[in-house]
Amino acid sequence: MHLEREHDRIRLSVNPLEAQIVEQVFRFLIKHYQLEPSQLDARAAAVWYSTRGCKTSGMSEEETADWLDSLHTLKTAQISRLEEWAAKLAARESPPIQLEFSFSEASSLITILNDYRLFLAARHDIGQREMDLHSVRALQELAPAQQGAICQIDFVGWLMDDLLRLVAPEASRWAQTDEE
Repeated sequence: MHLEREHDRIRLSVNPLEAQIVEQVFRFLIKHYQLEPSQLDARAAAVWYSTRGCKTSGMSEEETADWLDSLHTLKTAQISRLEEWAAKLAARESPPIQLEFSFSEASSLITILNDYRLFLAARHDIGQREMDLHSVRALQELAPAQQGAICQIDFVGWLMDDLLRLVAPEASRWAQTDEE
């Protein structure tokens, strides 16, 4: 997986396996973005459409419902872009398979990818303890579905990290400084 920026365009180059994984992520999100919040698994809905902030700020039920509708509208607005990107990846042209998008779309892609990670973590009851596992032995103690979800979450996280380094190098430098 490789990302590069040329003027106001970003090009993601992936091998066929990576293309398949990213395409599956996009197709999963297309399917789930179409669902109303009430149609989602309760745990997944809680991470995508949390109302905790609404309660904290004293919003009425009507204001909260409007806010949830707005969030859902933002998600459904991404569907056509996701369909376009998934179709490009599905074409599986000769490697490396490339997906191009505008620099301004990068932040949307990061949000989209994070939605996938949040959904998987909620669906498979993965918290910080599970994410902090750093050995194959510790990972094997989890249920197979959790193991697979953590692998997907990590893969998507690497893509997000690479995107962030490309679009916000100063933020990436700050993160490195904080870790040191």
